[in-house]
Amino acid sequence: MVKCKAATDEKAGVQLLNESILVVDDDTEVRKTLSSILFEEGYSVETVENGKEAIRASEKSHFDVALIDIKLPDMEGTELLQRLKEKQPHMVMIIITGFPTLENAIKTINEGADGYILKPYDVQKLLEMIRKHLKKETAEHISNWMEFDHDNTRNARFDQNNVKQKSLFGQQ
Repeated sequence: MVKCKAATDEKAGVQLLNESILVVDDDTEVRKTLSSILFEEGYSVETVENGKEAIRASEKSHFDVALIDIKLPDMEGTELLQRLKEKQPHMVMIIITGFPTLENAIKTINEGADGYILKPYDVQKLLEMIRKHLKKETAEHISNWMEFDHDNTRNARFDQNNVKQKSLFGQQ
């Protein structure tokens, strides 16, 4: 397991995005390459080589995105996708595969994958997909927060009005 945090290279001019990405691939070169690219883009990155390590990592840390190879030594990427969704339901999950089949594509989408990228991957398309999904997740979080805040404000006003009415009528 390798962790790269953009904050450690702040002096080198890396823009901090505060988003963290879990890379799950049994190919060492793929892990190194993705880690380097994502780190240079300002993401915190953790890499693991199999599904069990990915599950352990997701129990210890929050991840905004997971890039998952469909063929892992200990489980299928689609199985890992399901298990990670249970641990972190808001994590964006993108499947990366060197074995593109219609069956794989359909299965990953049905299992809840947010994206499907083919190896060899186009780095710019991968980065665009990550950014797009992170913007979507951020917008959803803001919307949920605003709804929650609005409900709490409305409830607080109701409670204050209740207190005022009770004190006007001499109720405690």
